[in-house]
Amino acid sequence: MIINVRTEDNLLILLRNYQSGNWKVGVVSEPRITKVRVFNWDVTQVFKGDYDSLNSNRDANDRLILGIKNCRIENFYAAGTWSDLFGSAAVVYTEEVSIQIQGIKRIGIVRENYDGPLSQNEIDEYFGRLKREIQLRGINKIVFRGGGTISVPEFFKNWCQENSVIIEILEDDELDRLYPVELDILFDRIDPEQRG
Repeated sequence: MIINVRTEDNLLILLRNYQSGNWKVGVVSEPRITKVRVFNWDVTQVFKGDYDSLNSNRDANDRLILGIKNCRIENFYAAGTWSDLFGSAAVVYTEEVSIQIQGIKRIGIVRENYDGPLSQNEIDEYFGRLKREIQLRGINKIVFRGGGTISVPEFFKNWCQENSVIIEILEDDELDRLYPVELDILFDRIDPEQRG
């Protein structure tokens, strides 16, 4: 899971320290964080990388200082302001999605099935995080690996239809043939100028 935050702090100073400022992050959410994005206030630059739990700690107010490794600062060409992308939330979680570019299409690929005993609330939260990542990264087609026990909810299908995002569900061999993993653009190598 990716944690997204916005700060007035100087991103170069954060980069030098390999840490973000302190954020209100629940102890349940913390172990699920894999990537970090720290946007500047104007959402024109982003400091991002892998979450570093060994370099993370909680301050006296139990707010989490996010350690970040394999990090860098990039220019970011947002499709709107922070509030356009995330509303009024200070901390926003999104789902990791592999990206491939085919012509003018930015294709998001969810390679893992989410099985197991999940409540409807957990399913809705997952697809809510996925919606935000689709919007943030300018994805216009989302591909799921078939065969899981969780169906795509109606609210997500409706949102995709309203936002011209195509949903495709493929079995393993077809997914691997049409969208081979070696063509995935890695999280830390996305060129923001390629946003659709």
